[in-house]
Amino acid sequence: MTKLYMFCARALVLLAIVVWVLPSVARAQSNAVADLAARINRERLARGLAPLALNAKLMAAAQAHADDIARTTQFGHTGSDGSNATVRVARAGYGKYSWGYRVGENWARYHSVADAFAMWMESAPHRNNILHPVYREVGIGVAATSAGGFVYILNFGAQPNVLPIFINDAATETKSPEVKLTLTTEDVMAAGDGDSIGRPTQVQISNTPDFVGAKWQEYAASIVWTLAPGGGAKTVYVKYRDAKGRSATASDSITLGAPATATATKPPATRTSTRAPIVTATLAFTPTPSATPTETPTLTPTPTETPTLAPTATPTIAPTESDGAVAASHAPAPTLAPEADTATVKPDFAALGFFGISVMAMVLGIVKFLATR
Repeated sequence: MTKLYMFCARALVLLAIVVWVLPSVARAQSNAVADLAARINRERLARGLAPLALNAKLMAAAQAHADDIARTTQFGHTGSDGSNATVRVARAGYGKYSWGYRVGENWARYHSVADAFAMWMESAPHRNNILHPVYREVGIGVAATSAGGFVYILNFGAQPNVLPIFINDAATETKSPEVKLTLTTEDVMAAGDGDSIGRPTQVQISNTPDFVGAKWQEYAASIVWTLAPGGGAKTVYVKYRDAKGRSATASDSITLGAPATATATKPPATRTSTRAPIVTATLAFTPTPSATPTETPTLTPTPTETPTLAPTATPTIAPTESDGAVAASHAPAPTLAPEADTATVKPDFAALGFFGISVMAMVLGIVKFLATR
C-alpha cells in the first residue's frame, strides 16, 4: 500500500508541474517576446526610424536557436549542428535577394529582458543591429535554461517585396479614426532586384483589399489616413509602386473604439506581396567556432556598413569572423553582434508565477505526509 501511495504522490507532483509550472514558463516567454518587441520599436521610433514588424519565419529561426542553446549550453551564434544565422533563416523559408540574405543576429543569456536589452544597447555592434535602417522585420526567440535565466535571440532581416506598414507606430488600439500610417521602403536594393520592387515612388491606400476607388499618390514615409466608419477591427491596405512599375502590397490592423495603447507588440503578421520570394538556394557553409563565453566579455565594436547596398558581384558564402562571432549574412555583409555577456544568472523564479510555486509546495507537502504513513 505504501508503494501505491508513493506512486500516486509522484504522479500528483508531475501533474502539478505540467498543469501549473510549464504554462507559467510559457507565459513568461510570451511576455518576454512582447517586451522585447516593444523595447526595440521604442528605441527605433525615438530616433526617427520605422518600427520592425514581427515576422513568423524569423521568429521560427530565432526560437530554434534559443531552444538549441538552452538544450546544449553551446552559447554563441553557431548552432550545435554548425549552422549560422543565415542558414537558420534559410531553413525557416525567409526570403532572399538574388545575391543572398540580408539578416543579422543578437543573442544573450540573462535572467530578465531588461538586463539583456540594456547590455545590447550599451554594446555598439548589438545596438547597430537594433537600430539598423535597412532592417524591416525581426524574429524573437526565448528559452529557459536549466541553470536559470533565459536565452534571448533576435534575428533581424529584410526580404524582397515585403515592405511592412504600421498604423500609429504599431499600436493595437485607437480612439480616433484619424491615424498615422508609417510606410517602409526598399533600401537594401534601391534600384530593385530583378522582378522585385525597388524604392517605391507611389502608393495606393485603401480600407478594402480590392483598392476600389484608390488613387496613386506620391510616396511618403508618413501619411495621415482615415479608417473605415464604425468601431471594431480595422485593416488598412497599401500598394507600393516603384519607378519601373514593380509593386508590392502590405497591410496592418488596429482596433477602433478602445483606449489607445501604443505597445508595438503585435503578433507576427503575414505580409502580402504581389510577388512572393521563393527560396531555392543551396548554402555551402563552413562554420568558424565562436569564442568561449566569459564572465566579463570584452566587446570590440565594429562599424556598421553604410545603407547603400547595391552589390556588384555575386558574393561568396564563406563566413567571416568579427569579435569572435560568425557573420550572419552574405554580401553585403551585415554587422553581427559579438557573443553576449554570459555572466552567471540566477533562476527567474518570478517567471514561474507565485501561484504555481504555491501549488508545488502544497503538493510536496502531500507527498511528505503520504510517505510517512
